[in-house]
Amino acid sequence: MNLTVTIDGRALVGNRTGIGVHTAEIARRLDVEAPIIASHAEIANRSGLERCRFRVDPMPLGVMWQQLVLPRIAKSGVLWGPHGTLPLALRIPSVATLHDFSSLTMPFRHRARTVLSFNAFIGRSLQMATRIAAVSRAVAEEAVRWFGVARSRIEIIPNGVDDFFSPAIDDAESDYVLYVGTIEPRKGLDDLLAVWHSLPQPRPRLVLCGDAGWGGVPLPSGAEVTGYVDRPRLRDLYRGARAFVYPSRYEGFGIPPLEAMACGAPVIATRTGAIPEYADGAALLIDPGDRNGLHAALLRLLGDRALRDELRRRGSERARAYSWERSAALMTQLLTEAAR
Repeated sequence: MNLTVTIDGRALVGNRTGIGVHTAEIARRLDVEAPIIASHAEIANRSGLERCRFRVDPMPLGVMWQQLVLPRIAKSGVLWGPHGTLPLALRIPSVATLHDFSSLTMPFRHRARTVLSFNAFIGRSLQMATRIAAVSRAVAEEAVRWFGVARSRIEIIPNGVDDFFSPAIDDAESDYVLYVGTIEPRKGLDDLLAVWHSLPQPRPRLVLCGDAGWGGVPLPSGAEVTGYVDRPRLRDLYRGARAFVYPSRYEGFGIPPLEAMACGAPVIATRTGAIPEYADGAALLIDPGDRNGLHAALLRLLGDRALRDELRRRGSERARAYSWERSAALMTQLLTEAAR
């Protein structure tokens, strides 16, 4: 399609997590000619983005680059803002993607620069965006309630999972409980650590996979922290887990439980964000912060092989309904509509 699309590529600087995964997986599949990915710093990981063009205008602070430089880059076509915020001086049509409002609801669980770069611009950005994408119905309703956004301006474009994340050929499982995500308090890791520590011996290992975030989490002896891992290693961890636990206190979507389900891991997750939308009936769901519920669910799952096998089957089937191809097709359509 002959449409110029410029993408705010700040989320692709550094390791791909969360918004970075969303940006890369959709950008590589957009049905437009060579999208332009612009950023304030070098994007080292360009895997899967070979058909995209890159532009780097170095600047220490990403938010300054967005507000001062990006409007001079995006002069034609349409701009996609995967972070949710837009340059206030922008003069072309735009689509802003909303992932969550945690910097508003939990400002003390984020770095100050994150809070300031989002909170100071989100209101004006939602007013000026031609169209708005939301990764879940829950996030869309928050935009309606808090910012008065008309539902007609919002399109639900969920996260997805690709064919790489798939179940193992055999049914072998290792004796560990797995968490994948940022290592920070907002993710409810204090709940998981307390519950894991209270399990009767001999208890399974606890493996925490992800980059360190804001605030730090005191880790008990015995918990294994892998740091950020590449996709092949991540898939192996998902496939081998006896249980995958995602105890987050607040999410807009929550990609790791969906990836875990796609790989055949039996999942326990909290009812927050889009998780109930894609996991209800295919995972054990508990309320955020409910340690008793988490303890009971984990004991039940660890002790019941038939339940684990059933959740493995249901989870992998459910995950197939959430493809990045569909999400990219929806985004292509939304960008085209915005540009008209």
